[in-house]
Amino acid sequence: MEVNQQEACMSVSIEDVRTQRDYLEYTKYVHSYSAAIGRLVDLSNTYIDDAEAAHKAGVPAVWASGFWETPLVYACGVKPVSFGELGRLADKDTMELSENYYQFPVETCSMVKCVVGQLHLRRGTSIKRLLGSSGMCEPFNLAWEVLRREGYDIYNIDVTFRAPGVNGKRLEDLISFFKNELYGVVEWLTGARYVDEERLRLEIKRRNRLITKVKRVLDLRLSHPLYLKSLPTILLLNIGLASYFGKPEEFESMVDELLSELENRPVDQDEIARAIPLVWAGGTGQEFGVYEAIDAAGGALLGLRSVPFKLYREDVPPVEALVHYIYDNMGGGAAIYSQQILENEVKKVNARGLVLYGVIGCSFQSVDKEMWRNYFHQKGIPSINLEGSFQTGAPTGQLMTRVKAFIEMLS
Repeated sequence: MEVNQQEACMSVSIEDVRTQRDYLEYTKYVHSYSAAIGRLVDLSNTYIDDAEAAHKAGVPAVWASGFWETPLVYACGVKPVSFGELGRLADKDTMELSENYYQFPVETCSMVKCVVGQLHLRRGTSIKRLLGSSGMCEPFNLAWEVLRREGYDIYNIDVTFRAPGVNGKRLEDLISFFKNELYGVVEWLTGARYVDEERLRLEIKRRNRLITKVKRVLDLRLSHPLYLKSLPTILLLNIGLASYFGKPEEFESMVDELLSELENRPVDQDEIARAIPLVWAGGTGQEFGVYEAIDAAGGALLGLRSVPFKLYREDVPPVEALVHYIYDNMGGGAAIYSQQILENEVKKVNARGLVLYGVIGCSFQSVDKEMWRNYFHQKGIPSINLEGSFQTGAPTGQLMTRVKAFIEMLS
């Protein structure tokens, strides 16, 4: 039986929230009616600590972004650990460490400074290997170079973008190039330029199975928009689906339990009427305060730019399947391609507005947001433009006021 949010949060008050870990405890109380969401929060809360402990106990591990490489890393017998999750452990002191020790300019993306600061504190005591990709962002590419001088074993590969219309010989060349890059990753991870194709095939099947289940969860949210709120939805997608919190079997068991809860819950038309459907247009990370501000104002993030759309191919050799997944899903190259994804999400969830969010210091996001704002404004879809710092805890009063006013306008 679902309990009132105020009763569920008697032990944790939003006024006491100061850190990202506080938000996890708060959202667990908010969702105390769901055993599955409680498990999801616990997996997220213990992810980094458990991964580092396993590595100290002898389990091979590598810091990674947690995207295309996950099946390959697991197939090599290595645990992928998302370096982006280090932002949850960061604070302003961590960013100042990056600015003072590494001489990062103040205007540098706060996400990069948080990650570098946390990795600096872990020198010689934690996972020392890091798998990067040139397609992520240029500030991270520079960050990996400075961390290499601090003793980290960095392997940064080239990930190319397949523009629309690229087929034939050009596509064949791209596939050949990236297959070679993947074998380089395998050699760096294992010492041999050999892929256990059967094990990789099983990891791809696992990935496809989980993508299908998580997409089902997202579809069910349209009928239960306030059951799984914004933060646990982001946790499910960001790191859950990306690297399974380092515990694939436990993660899939939790997803199955969440599906069962949603499928067996009666549809409440009053709940659907109260929720203000929104699409999140931008990156998702440690912006926990923004998610809470949206929920508190009655919004429901039902559409997201980072929703998984396609499955890995199973009709081609597994290494080639990884290559096709990259070239068929990349959102880079121009904001107009991501704009099409956002437009599909707006239509699917019947969104009343968009949340255009960017991390302070990311010039790429700033340009994209302005393009999307103009485009959707012409379509009659209002938006709110927000900027935040990657690791900040409680949202400012000004941000809360802006979000509340925006959602009240939509209602």
